Amino acid sequence: MQLTIAERIILMNVLPKEGDFITLKLMRKLRETLSFTDNEIDTIGFKYEWKCPKCGSGELSLIMPKCSPCGTWMKSSGTVSWDEAKARDMVKDIHLGDSMFALCVNTLKKLSDTKKLTEQHMSLYEKFIVADEGE
Repeated sequence: MQLTIAERIILMNVLPKEGDFITLKLMRKLRETLSFTDNEIDTIGFKYEWKCPKCGSGELSLIMPKCSPCGTWMKSSGTVSWDEAKARDMVKDIHLGDSMFALCVNTLKKLSDTKKLTEQHMSLYEKFIVADEGE
């Protein structure tokens, strides 16, 4: 299955954080499959947004920086960014076994059933649910 940079990040973020032993093993393997290579990180200019807890200044960096104005170690804001133009056509062919595919389908269906599906989930929903139902 071909997934974009954004789809890979979104899918990693919606996967369950808890489960039984087998589910946790599947999620770990799936997260490894969805993760980024050093080459991908360099190519798209992947960066985290950092905020200073002391003075509030911000910075984009791949690694945790010290705040220039006050010297305090910055904290992650939880936001990532990348060069959209470079990433636009960058897709990765993700090979999922039946169990990993089912985990993704169940996760996305649960978001839909609980009315927590958002527009950013739509392309994943179409790839995992709509395409699967069409076969």
